[in-house]
Amino acid sequence: MSRIRVVLAVAFLLGAMLPAGVLAAQTSPSPLRLGYCGGDDWEPTLAQSGRLIVAAITHYQGDPTCDPASASPQAIYIQTSTDGGAHWTAPHAAWTGPLDGVTYPRQADPSLAIDASGNVYLAFLGYGLNGGHTDVVVAKSSDGGATFSTAAKTNAKDCKNCDHEKLVAAPSGLYVAYSQAANHFIALSTDGGSTWTQSTVLKADVVAFAEGGVVDAHGNVVFAWADCQSSSCSGSPAVDYRVSRTAPGTLATSFVVVGTAVQGPDCPFSSCGFAYWSPQDAIGIDAAGTLYLAAGQGQSSTTRKSPPIVNLFSSADGGATWTALGRVDDKDASGCADSTCYALFPTVIGGSAGQVSVAWMDDRAGSPIDHMNGWNVWLRSSSDGGVSWTGPSVKVSGYDPSQAQEQPNGFLFPYGDYMGMGINRCGAPMLVWGEGQDWVGGASHPGHVEFRSMC
Repeated sequence: MSRIRVVLAVAFLLGAMLPAGVLAAQTSPSPLRLGYCGGDDWEPTLAQSGRLIVAAITHYQGDPTCDPASASPQAIYIQTSTDGGAHWTAPHAAWTGPLDGVTYPRQADPSLAIDASGNVYLAFLGYGLNGGHTDVVVAKSSDGGATFSTAAKTNAKDCKNCDHEKLVAAPSGLYVAYSQAANHFIALSTDGGSTWTQSTVLKADVVAFAEGGVVDAHGNVVFAWADCQSSSCSGSPAVDYRVSRTAPGTLATSFVVVGTAVQGPDCPFSSCGFAYWSPQDAIGIDAAGTLYLAAGQGQSSTTRKSPPIVNLFSSADGGATWTALGRVDDKDASGCADSTCYALFPTVIGGSAGQVSVAWMDDRAGSPIDHMNGWNVWLRSSSDGGVSWTGPSVKVSGYDPSQAQEQPNGFLFPYGDYMGMGINRCGAPMLVWGEGQDWVGGASHPGHVEFRSMC
């Protein structure tokens, strides 16, 4: 769950479209902290429809010194905005009630979707029960995320250590992709999340991770997967990048292997999950139906633990075949001595035909480059389908001296292994991400979630 945050702690807005001619803005409002002033807030995501922006945050009990609410119980918390992200409602827990007589001690891995009727759906992992039992839960809100009145499990049976669920709202229904070891699951609901049908659509590799999904103009649902070839996600190659395509209103699914990646570097904190910095991917789609896959790889594609970079692939035939477009990140444009810094956690979103934006985190500003300082979120855009880029990457993250994890050169450590990205009503990308002081967090070293709209 988020590459296993020890206590079992990657989604972005699916299918949003960037208006023609709009690229990432060079100037924009400063980042805004979401969640609680005392944290401990981790691994967010977002979704947008019309004026409504919904953010979901994995909250752990934080430091109540600045606000007693920071010590609120662990759960997935929701905040909403109707003015482009300038102002947000106070955080509130989405669903903490029992489900089939079971109340979950822990929740993690939020994923959001909004259907054509404006209903907001939140998927998360319910866990912390004896024996590693985990359920994939989808809760529904009919009032713009203010309350979530119903919830249901998507998994058909006990799902021990199921992980990385990703939710998509398609015209034919709701789809959730998730995994348990080598099992690739997709579940479908055609009644607004009340009931679900699960299918094992593939059994391959050793540890699978769903990483995000989109819907094409024909209603096909396309998910990206990053699957470890071993239980430790080690080796060369270590990961297979797969893309699945599910026909509208069905669970009939086909897969294509897009590429591979070598073993990722070690996390500097021994308590990190086994695959926290392993290669991962993300998927987007533009108005012409071109699919984009942003995917991590080592600078040396044959060397284990080589400093990570981000590459981009595209498909113009619905995911049947893919073209490697090359490297997206420019982490060594400044700093990053000897290219030893890391570019991690890619996310991607498409807009009008040929418009694509990619974001990632890197620690090029580290001093020293020990991967425990100098992290920032970066954004790069293209108007020709990723063949070329409009310029160097734009730094998205900022510096707020009131937040302990932020320093003048960046934040100290990535807090969660995925970000959320969408397109704001102004036509530019908006992002939400987690920043930490270290891996452990908690009330003594809380992490925070930041939001920024690039216009």
